[in-house]
Amino acid sequence: MHLSVALDGAGWHPAAWREEGARPGELLDAAYWADLVAEAERGLIDFVTIEDALGLQSAAFHLPDDRTDQVRGSIDAVLLAAHLAPLTTHIGLVPTTNVT
Repeated sequence: MHLSVALDGAGWHPAAWREEGARPGELLDAAYWADLVAEAERGLIDFVTIEDALGLQSAAFHLPDDRTDQVRGSIDAVLLAAHLAPLTTHIGLVPTTNVT
């Protein structure tokens, strides 16, 4: 049996970044993700998946919105995995990406 963790920013819920202990200011920082992967590795997780996102950052194609209930933006999963690979020793990295 292999154990895996799906990493997705602050969490799967759209408002997870508002939880106490969340670090929303660091979501686009590679060090944040390195901390998550290191914690998973210490927990003997076999691999982590890093989700990529492709989509509009606002409801209107040509305009930003003023929403504050969701995190806008995401880090590139493949580039992040390339950065994290030399920092790990016993955990697999599985970036997912959109191809269109």
